[in-house]
Formats: sequence, C-alpha cells, structure tokens
Amino acid sequence: MMARRLVLAGICLAVLIAAVAIILDQMAGRPGPSAAQSTSTSAPTPGSNVTATGGATPGGNPPSGSAATGSTATGNPTSGAEGSGSGNSAEGSSGDGGSAAKPLEVLPPVTATPTGLPEPSAPAPLITGTLPQPDSASGEVVDGWPGGVLTLPEGTTIGSTSVSTSGNVLQVAADGIIAKPQAEVLASFRQSLVAHGFWSEAAPAADGAMAERFVRGADTVTVSVSTTGTGNSRFQLLGSLRTAAD
Repeated sequence: MMARRLVLAGICLAVLIAAVAIILDQMAGRPGPSAAQSTSTSAPTPGSNVTATGGATPGGNPPSGSAATGSTATGNPTSGAEGSGSGNSAEGSSGDGGSAAKPLEVLPPVTATPTGLPEPSAPAPLITGTLPQPDSASGEVVDGWPGGVLTLPEGTTIGSTSVSTSGNVLQVAADGIIAKPQAEVLASFRQSLVAHGFWSEAAPAADGAMAERFVRGADTVTVSVSTTGTGNSRFQLLGSLRTAAD
C-alpha cells in the first residue's frame, strides 16, 4: 500500500514537472522587452517619416515611446535631425542675408562743367588822351611823364626819366638816388601805386638789392632798389601803362 502511494506520488510529481516545463517553454517563446523594442523600431519617428531600415512610410504618428526607442535603434536621433535642420536653416538665412544685402550706392559722374566766378573786367585806363612824344630828360622829370600816377619819392635826386609809346601803351623809365633805406623807398612807391588800384608782389633782384612788381590789370610797374657806396639808395623804375588812345 505504501509502495503504491509512493508510485502515485512520483507520477504526480513527474506530471507536475512536465507541466512546469511546458509553461516555461511557452514563456520562453513569447517576445521579451528587447524584441518589443526591435519591433517598435519599424515605427516611424515623429516628423521623420523614415523607418528603421531607411524606407519612407505613408504616414501616421506612432506613440511617443516607440518614437524615442526607434530613434535610438536606428542610430539617427530625432533631436540630431532637428538640430541639423536648424543648422541648415540658419546657414540658409545667413546666405540669403548676404545675397540680399544692398550694394553700395555710387554717385553718378558729374557731366556738367562747373562754372566759376566770371572773369573781372579790365579796369579803366589810368591815362587818357593823346600819348606824348617819346622823350627823355636828365636831372628832371621829362615832358609827358604821368605824374598823376607815378609819383617819385620826396627827396629824390633824379638821374634821368624817359617816356615812349608802343601802340596804346605808355612806357616809362626813371632812376634816382634818395637818402633812405631800401625798404622805405619801396614803401613810398607802394603807397603811391596802391592808392591807384595796384597790388604788389616780390620780384627777382640782384644780390644785396630789393625789388617789387606792381600790377593793375594790364598795367605793370617794377621798382628795384640797391645801395650805393655812400649808403644811399638808388632806384630804377620801369613801367607800362595802358591808355585809351588808339
């Protein structure tokens, strides 16, 4: 009797072990978490429409869990794709901005000839009437000398004076000695001629001498002054005065 019970107990235990083995075998055949992950990789990620094998899907939005798993399984994370897209967008906008920049404006060339101030009209002649006959004098002022325009400095000892003509121009010459420094002699002529509208400029002179040129339109007078052996100043004057005579 005891032996029969032991046999039945052994049979029951064997049946139980076989049932447990069948259950474990069935459990082993079911897909685990890794299989589920592998299956989920076939689902497209949001916004990418690309499967794990690289094929495009018709559409559909898979669950967020499978999207994250799919991104990890394919090795192409969604965030990386989005970042790449952003970078391309930034580069594109930068390129567009560079091409859309306005070129520098260049002013058109000036075609019109600039106009300056009109040339001043010639001043009226200082001498009118008939020109004198050519003549010269020693120790005195010659007849026909334009004393109203050319005044010799006070205290001058006249050496010679002369007048001549060339067309409507009166040419004059004079020389004399005066007991004044060279600068004072030139100042005397300058004061007299500037009062008639002349302006003065320095003129070439020999060593130890001074010279000035006086100009009024077409009228010119040149005066040079040197120092004599006695310390006095000797001047020489040459002038051309335009007249109204034909």
